[in-house]
Amino acid sequence: MKLSPLTIYVVGICIAFAAIMVSLSIFMPNVEEAKINNNQANALIDEAGKQPLANKRVEKAIEEVNKMAAQWQNVVAAKTPPSTLPYGINLAVNRWQLTQDSVTFRNNIQRAVNYQLRKGGVTVVNGPNIPQPPANANQIVEYYNYPAIRFPVLIFDLGQVTVKGSYSQIMNNVRSWKYMPNYLAVTDGLQITGTTPTMTGRYNLTMVAYIRGDQVGQTVPEGGGGGGGGGGAAQGTNPSAGAGGIMSKGIRGAGG
Repeated sequence: MKLSPLTIYVVGICIAFAAIMVSLSIFMPNVEEAKINNNQANALIDEAGKQPLANKRVEKAIEEVNKMAAQWQNVVAAKTPPSTLPYGINLAVNRWQLTQDSVTFRNNIQRAVNYQLRKGGVTVVNGPNIPQPPANANQIVEYYNYPAIRFPVLIFDLGQVTVKGSYSQIMNNVRSWKYMPNYLAVTDGLQITGTTPTMTGRYNLTMVAYIRGDQVGQTVPEGGGGGGGGGGAAQGTNPSAGAGGIMSKGIRGAGG
């Protein structure tokens, strides 16, 4: 049968259309797969780009930690009493001797507090009293909060301080505690009342004294002769290093 030119033309179009559809059916999945592969590649590149930033953040964090440790070490160095009398303490001596040395140490802390109280030119109305150490040789280390705390450190919660003076005198007095040598002194709750020229300032005072050393004397027999037993170091326990490697000890005492 002879096909007409129109029929041949229509059949040709249909064959061409079919070929195009077959090509598209093959091409489209390849395009989608290429897009998926491209997206995955971009995601991997993004993650790879984030890794250096993550590393930098870790390095920055380590740097900040080291910086804070160095700053804290500077604080400890400036806020730690000497390791010998009369202005410091050696916890490695035998405990009978330590009971006597602690009284001397406590009295010198009180003198330092009394001197600091007058800073700024104020008049002291009510000042803190440093607690007395126990007379029992085997309880003396508890005055330094050891072994309740893993390292010896004095912590005095001294209660309220009351002073009188001008506004600037009171403010200078409060600020001066920040610069007290050998001790970390913190004030809070400042209240100023009255009228010029003489006003009244009230604030709370807390003190911390880190203790140098790496040994605490051993316990001693009850009722033993304490007296002037030599001040030589006795073999004792080794507390954990506190405050960045310097031994410290604490006691809470009521002010008054």
